[in-house]
Amino acid sequence: MIYGLKGIVFKQTVTEIILDVNHVFYEVKVPSLPEVPLGSELFLYTYQVIREDDQYLIGFGDLSEKELFIKLINVNGIGPKTALGILTATTPDKFFNAITTEDLAYLKKLPGVGPKGASQMILDLKGKLETNTNRGENPYEEEVIIGLTNLGFKKAEITKVIKKVSSKSLTANELLKLALNELRRG
Repeated sequence: MIYGLKGIVFKQTVTEIILDVNHVFYEVKVPSLPEVPLGSELFLYTYQVIREDDQYLIGFGDLSEKELFIKLINVNGIGPKTALGILTATTPDKFFNAITTEDLAYLKKLPGVGPKGASQMILDLKGKLETNTNRGENPYEEEVIIGLTNLGFKKAEITKVIKKVSSKSLTANELLKLALNELRRG
């Protein structure tokens, strides 16, 4: 599985982006991505779809969008193309709000979603989603938590430390170093 790609933007359309990763050009479908200047460096979290008759990458600007996509494709009756259409038509926060308030009318307006699909999404996802407002300020928190868990630290300890040391301006490495120092002290 390809977790992510970091490369130079070679071409961008409304629905896809071509990334030059060390002279290998990846075509990546994107649900919503602001215009990126050609020649600039870009990192995308990716999800690889492999079907009998098709194979493609889907790219996401942030981890919460990728996590929502994965939750969507686990809903009965929602495939990768429908999930991609949903993410193109809405934001994770608006989608979360529609699920928590059980707004069937909003969900039915999303591409590829009918009454049964909207009801199924509410049934499968209610209580399982979180928005960026529920998370901390730093976009790397989830990655650092996963990394520290893999190092053998307990999730409760990690979460407490992350809340203490995290700030929006920290890089993933800086956040990891601060969290590790705190965990070693405690």
